[in-house]
Amino acid sequence: MVEIRGHVFLRCVLTIALIVSVSSTTAPSSSTIVCNVELTDLLECLPAITGAHPPAPTRKCCKVMHRVDLQCLCRYKPELAKFGANPVAAMAVPKKCGIKSTPRC
Repeated sequence: MVEIRGHVFLRCVLTIALIVSVSSTTAPSSSTIVCNVELTDLLECLPAITGAHPPAPTRKCCKVMHRVDLQCLCRYKPELAKFGANPVAAMAVPKKCGIKSTPRC
């Protein structure tokens, strides 16, 4: 089970990095920015979007969700399932974090 989660985690990280490297219009920097937050910060939410019954988002994940450009994240929804993430769970994370105005993706 740990090996499978690690494999899914690695695929998600590589996918997000690939998408960002192809579509990023931000100025070069030492870290990769995705939808106004660092990629490493977004990874805090990975457990809450993987698997058939992912756990609730952590406090750290919710802090990230309050900073992220949610409309921007909608662009990535179609890609999530291809790499082992649960798109329905991913789109539910902002509401689970108490964000009232969420975009409809």
